[in-house]
This record gives sequence, C-alpha cells and structure tokens, in this order.
Amino acid sequence: MACANVGEIWYFALRARAEPLRMLASHAKLAYTDRIITFPEWGELKATCPGGGLPVLKLPSGELMGESGDILLHIAKQAPPELQLVPADEKLAAAATLMYTTINTPPVGMVNPLNNWFSAEESAAKLPEALPPIFAKLAGLTDALKDDKPFFGGDKPHWAEFGLFHILNNLKNLKGGNDGLRQLGEKWVRWYANFGELPGVKEYVANRPRSGTGETGKEGSLMATTNLDA
Repeated sequence: MACANVGEIWYFALRARAEPLRMLASHAKLAYTDRIITFPEWGELKATCPGGGLPVLKLPSGELMGESGDILLHIAKQAPPELQLVPADEKLAAAATLMYTTINTPPVGMVNPLNNWFSAEESAAKLPEALPPIFAKLAGLTDALKDDKPFFGGDKPHWAEFGLFHILNNLKNLKGGNDGLRQLGEKWVRWYANFGELPGVKEYVANRPRSGTGETGKEGSLMATTNLDA
C-alpha cells in the first residue's frame, strides 16, 4: 500500500522547527518532500508564505499552510488512527497544546537559535544565563508524565511530544544540556530514551544531514561547525 503524501515541507537548512514535522511524518509512515530554502531566495519567497515565516507545508492541493504547531497537528491527523497521536481526551489535548506552546516560546524557544543561528562563540557565551530558565520552564511539564507510562500521552506519544523530543535533542548538544536533562529527573531520562527508539524517529535521526559538515545550521553556528552527532 502506498504511503499517504502530506505534501512539501519548506524550511531552511537548520535543525529547528521543521524537525518535529519530519519525525512525526516518518513515524506515521507518511510521505513528504523536503524543500530546503536558501537565505538568498527567502527574500522573494517570504511574501508568499502564510504569516511571512517558515516552516510552510505545501499541501498536495497546492495550498500553503503556515505555523509549525498547526502543521504538526495537521500531519498527526493524517496518521493511522491506531497511533493515537491526536488525544481524544480534552484534558490531554489541552496538555499537548500547552506543551507545544511552552517549547516554542521563550525561554525554551531559545534552544533552536543557540544551536543553529548564533555563532558557536556567541552561543557558548549565552549558555550560563540561558539554560537555567529553560530547564525551569520544562520542569513545569513534569507532572503530566506519569510514573507508570512511557510517554506524556500515556502508552503512546501525542503529537506535541515530537516537538519536545526535538528540543531536548538540541539541548543535549549544549554544554550543560545533559546535566540539565538528568536534573529534570529519571522520568525525563526514561521518556527521552523511549522516544528516541520510536519507529521512524530513530531512523530519521540516524539519517538526517549531519552536524559539523555545513549541511545544517547557519554558517559559523554550533550546528554547522561541530560534530554533535558522534
């Protein structure tokens, strides 16, 4: 049976907001095409994009969808129902929305530019001040992860956890990031390990463009200059 095609994902060559989209599509065995947007072409393209930003999902119909959270939820709704990526329970659905908002607004939202945008030297200088509030904010999500369940969604992850895994994956690249993950507690360490073994996610992470090669990350950034995938 052919995979359903969710469309074309437009994003820069950064390991940032498009990563959860690709991970979820890979987990759900949904086909997609990557369109990598270069910075020179972005000037002309920006006016055509919903909200004037990326990522954008170009649907098979040709319609353009903006806002990473809306795109991620849309892709989740195309997934096989047995994956249960979109919570039916209202309380859990609200928790998923809160999670995605938390990881994409300050202070947690700084994780992506610390990896991908600032120069490696600028990033290192910002870390002592940036990391404590990031981990403090993430700690506020802890109660939603039950001791007897592998995921925030219960026995299976919900859509927003793909965004959370991406953020923690990038956090671990930063000096002090591993220590911060351990300080969040054993539940978090266990969740991260469980999520990293999900079918599709594990393969995507193993085969995506490598850090330290210049294939991903702005020129001079930590992501572009340092092998973080060893």
